[in-house]
Amino acid sequence: MSDAETTLPKQRLLTESARIFGEKGFAGASVREICRAAETSSNMIHHYFGSKQGLYDAVLAKFSEQVFEVPMRMLQHVPDTSAAYAARLEIFFQESLVALISNRHIYEMVHRERLVVSSFISYNQAFIAFLQAGKEKGLIRENLDAEMLTGLFLDRLGAQIYYANPIRELSGGDILTDPVYQNRWIAANLDLFLNGAFER
Repeated sequence: MSDAETTLPKQRLLTESARIFGEKGFAGASVREICRAAETSSNMIHHYFGSKQGLYDAVLAKFSEQVFEVPMRMLQHVPDTSAAYAARLEIFFQESLVALISNRHIYEMVHRERLVVSSFISYNQAFIAFLQAGKEKGLIRENLDAEMLTGLFLDRLGAQIYYANPIRELSGGDILTDPVYQNRWIAANLDLFLNGAFER
């Protein structure tokens, strides 16, 4: 049996449990329901994750990696030019948005159950540090409030998930997964973030 074949049940368990945990939370999700959706047995949960709690922890770890840790790598180096700085921010915005949309069920659960995800704290701190370093290099305004600005961006990201259902109903489709919409959102938020709303 190939490696790909042996990882299929594990991947199905992660995918389906993320959806079910996202909808019902840890307490409301049953092992039987997860296994039925993943087309596997509870033995596979015990084999790969040890328990339902282990599976839940693995789902949260994957969420943290995709939503917080992967985009953070764009903030590890502060370039010396405004254009390169803006390009890094753009990639950071794009990766953050796409990852959050892809993991929206878990994000909703984390928010609903008020879970503290340690990677979020690191993500926020790295973002603030990136803005502070940009100020020090003269790449962005010196009087910019980095903490408030990161909060604004995180609020904008979260709103995409909070209002996904009304947006879907108004637009007649899931525009959040539409690359054209995503590109418009990234461009508009980057413009607002870097240039503000008023002519100088």
